[in-house]
Amino acid sequence: MKFLTQLNSGCLEICKNMLKSAKIVGLNTDDFIIACLDKDSYEGLKTYPGAFLYGDYENNNLTGYQDWSFDPNSNFRKIVKSKWKLISQIHEQYKSLCWVDTDIVFIQNPMKFIENSDKTLFQCDIPGSIICSGFMVFNNTPASEAIVRICGSNIDEDDQILINNIIQSTPEYAKECALLNQKVFPNGYVYYTLGEKLNAVIVHNNHMVGIDTKINKFKQENLWFI
Repeated sequence: MKFLTQLNSGCLEICKNMLKSAKIVGLNTDDFIIACLDKDSYEGLKTYPGAFLYGDYENNNLTGYQDWSFDPNSNFRKIVKSKWKLISQIHEQYKSLCWVDTDIVFIQNPMKFIENSDKTLFQCDIPGSIICSGFMVFNNTPASEAIVRICGSNIDEDDQILINNIIQSTPEYAKECALLNQKVFPNGYVYYTLGEKLNAVIVHNNHMVGIDTKINKFKQENLWFI
């Protein structure tokens, strides 16, 4: 299985922390494909074999960390809208593919939960959206192929809204998908607010805004490894 992530230099340190946590739990970081949106992020990660410059990096202004925003024209939206195009390109070559947001830390090796699944797997984001697009596992099935192709051709919609709309409106895809156990793959709300930490394989700081807030929370929880 390959792992895929995307970042600009504003997320460089938190991405390094994610990669270090992956190594600690026994994942091979050579299996991580790292799409860098600017030169600084690439310079910071070029020692990883899977790091590469992605997109029109010389002409974009997406170099700093972009806070979550409702504004459809914000730089945050530009970044998340590019996610599915990237996934579709990489999935053409690697059918067993796990997307990982940079604000995730691995606490345990996830492979026994995610490899060789006949379902397309998604982290659950309840009480927000049903599906979280921050941790997704695709495979070599017609359903995964179709989901990735449809999402990859849509450059107008937020990545998480897009996948939720498609799965909820298409029963034939929904039956080929599964949600990962929230106690094992908790979002930020489940892990921090509900305190479901005992069996957690990952921690995803998606229910907080701002890179400093995310990093400080990891540090408070002794989940900062760089």
